[in-house]
Amino acid sequence: MNMTEYRTVWVEDWVTDKSSGETVVNATNAMNRHAAEGWEVVSAVPGTNAQTYSGLFITFRR
Repeated sequence: MNMTEYRTVWVEDWVTDKSSGETVVNATNAMNRHAAEGWEVVSAVPGTNAQTYSGLFITFRR
């Protein structure tokens, strides 16, 4: 039986201008790094409280 494995990481990142089309560098790097290890992105959700508002929670599976 093949078990699906999940991993959720918090990545600190900041967008200075929502309309600029700015690349979210830290999140992009984290996704590429995990993809190279065989992980697939399930979701990317912004932090919502004072400790996490400057980043994203990214969930992967493989």
